[in-house]
Amino acid sequence: MKQVPEKPNMSLQEAEEHYRLSSENYDVDSGESHLAYYREKHPANYQVLLDSV
Repeated sequence: MKQVPEKPNMSLQEAEEHYRLSSENYDVDSGESHLAYYREKHPANYQVLLDSV
């Protein structure tokens, strides 16, 4: 797994918007959920979302 910076410099709102927009690049046929795809491709942004739950 990729290293995640200690303090991502992205707000929760920016991370949510980025997650929403990243679905345009997500291939449903891959069999992988969008969340798993996002966690792999954007670990720092995913961490921001995870910390807000």
